[in-house]
Amino acid sequence: MIALQFVEVRVTGVADEPLLLLKETDGVRVLPVWTTAVGANAVLSALETPGDEHHPGTHDLVLDALAALGGVIDEVRVVGYADGVFDAEVVVGGTPVPARVSDAVALALRGGAPLLAQEAVMDAAAVGGRAATGPDLLGGTDAQMERFRAFLDSINPDDFDTGPAAQP
Repeated sequence: MIALQFVEVRVTGVADEPLLLLKETDGVRVLPVWTTAVGANAVLSALETPGDEHHPGTHDLVLDALAALGGVIDEVRVVGYADGVFDAEVVVGGTPVPARVSDAVALALRGGAPLLAQEAVMDAAAVGGRAATGPDLLGGTDAQMERFRAFLDSINPDDFDTGPAAQP
């Protein structure tokens, strides 16, 4: 498993689709995860200061319920990738529980749990920095790289709303 850190949520004016950026902790590859507006909002809300303890947000409620049952989130894993869709799991007391990546990342951020990805997921979907000797210097498949390059060709800096970003 590869340790990841949350970088930021970006929203492009071109596609109006939020993008979670997760970076290898000890590397240079970035895992771009397209998500819904609701998923991006979940991640961003997990970064906010907790509100009123008598009116907890969803992530606080989940963490509080787990704690009341004697559970804790051990780690969050991105465990699969196919056709542009990621699979994640939240490991609670050693038991993996399937989750959407956005919810899993939000819980990891809010609960301080490690965020990990399987090597196969990084090899299939991460971009940037990987030393390679072939025509694909960014480490993704040809189809992924074509999609990512098309995306990059269609945007300019004014398309990004950088929003709040996590500090390393």
